[in-house]
Amino acid sequence: MGDAIVGVVANPLSGRDIRRLVTQASVFPTAEKANMIQRMLTAFGAVGVHRVLLSTDLGGISAAVFRAIQRRRHQDARWPEVEFLDGQPIRQTAQDTVDAVRRMVTEGSRVIVCLGGDGTARVAASTVGDVPMLALSTAPTTCSPRSARRPSRAWPQAWSPPARCPPAT
Repeated sequence: MGDAIVGVVANPLSGRDIRRLVTQASVFPTAEKANMIQRMLTAFGAVGVHRVLLSTDLGGISAAVFRAIQRRRHQDARWPEVEFLDGQPIRQTAQDTVDAVRRMVTEGSRVIVCLGGDGTARVAASTVGDVPMLALSTAPTTCSPRSARRPSRAWPQAWSPPARCPPAT
């Protein structure tokens, strides 16, 4: 697995939409998303992954991970090399996810990890092709897909929330 490249795309807006703010529902803070990625980097390093491609954002997730890398650089060399996918415009739309995932696939990612809600996961799944994807929910009311099968071109269209999925509160 040491030559494996892992792509990580994180949506800074998931779990923070206006519905949650106006109803005083819980939100999923940026700091926790960055912490999730740091825990992933520890796990990736433990299994021998040497390179991670990480999406960039304006919400502070990639900046927090960058600061963590700077702090750990001299303490622990077990984290994989992290390449931030900059150089493309950040629109704060679903197109950012599409662009990042396409680049990850093009650069040889063997798996894509997606942090976001249903919408982010659906957009990423429609872009990964045959690359396996792991969707980690960062939205409090995310409904999981009906099937956990390997992604395919037909999978995103088949993905719909179960009938009993609770509405966002």
